[in-house]
Amino acid sequence: MGNTYYIIRHGQTVWNTLGKTQGHGNSDLTESGVAQAKDLAESLADEGIDFIYSSNLGRAVQTAKAIGDRIGKKVIPTEYLREMGFGVWEGKLIPEIEAEYGDMFKTWRNEPHKVDIIEGENLHIVKERVDAFIDALNKKYDNKKIVLVTHSMTARVMLLSFLNSGMENIYRIRQSNTALNVVKFESYGPVIIKMNDTTHIKTKSVVLNSALE
Repeated sequence: MGNTYYIIRHGQTVWNTLGKTQGHGNSDLTESGVAQAKDLAESLADEGIDFIYSSNLGRAVQTAKAIGDRIGKKVIPTEYLREMGFGVWEGKLIPEIEAEYGDMFKTWRNEPHKVDIIEGENLHIVKERVDAFIDALNKKYDNKKIVLVTHSMTARVMLLSFLNSGMENIYRIRQSNTALNVVKFESYGPVIIKMNDTTHIKTKSVVLNSALE
């Protein structure tokens, strides 16, 4: 039997509420984001999780720690689960990006797989690193339940990769704050069991999406 992955986007951040673009830069969780993470942790309490891996960016580590504290597991941070680096776009609002990088942003909206953001990454770089990470985990573990706390763009790239779908389809998938995706590796490959599930959220906070969705 193969591993089961619980792929999770971090909780709501300050920059989420402001509509600012997040990448390798960090923004802490809001009070609502912390509550979302705790709600998620509670929903995973009886899943029998074996390991928790997290992006090493603060907002993901905060979310992962809420899960780890609830189920008594150590969080293992890794750069492989980081968000896509948005370079010169980071910290900016969408109207600012459109005004300063109009042609590049237009391509991002229409042909996202063709964009190389200045001082940033592209979708293919993200795919290479998450594919390598999943492959390494599958070689290291068998029949384990593994939490991966990551980010909106990175989670969507992972899901598209599992589906053998091109990166041009990045907008076909949504990832809300603390979205839960469950993927089970069978002998014939990965099977997506659950996607963008936020039913665990008990608070009345607004579930936001990435500024660049």
